[in-house]
Amino acid sequence: MHAITADNLKRQLGRILRELREGDEEFVVFRRNVPVGVLMNLEEYVKAHADEYEDVRDFLDTLVEESDPEFQISLRRAAGEIRRGRYLSHTRLKLALAEKKF
Repeated sequence: MHAITADNLKRQLGRILRELREGDEEFVVFRRNVPVGVLMNLEEYVKAHADEYEDVRDFLDTLVEESDPEFQISLRRAAGEIRRGRYLSHTRLKLALAEKKF
């Protein structure tokens, strides 16, 4: 693990990103002598969070979903519908879809 200042990170960003992509280097970023974050290889991050993500693709899908305000609104609406009992079981949904002619 390497320590790097925020200023040096700005100046050396290309090199740091190459090192992250190519290996398992990790960097602790300091700003005004205070550690503010860690940079690490994405695959290593996903492995370290295997209980949350199946693979890098799953991580990226989650990132996109969590960053999409419309998707977040639809999740809140759906949770409200479920709380009010307005949902179908998987079996009832399959039956309802089978009855519809598309």
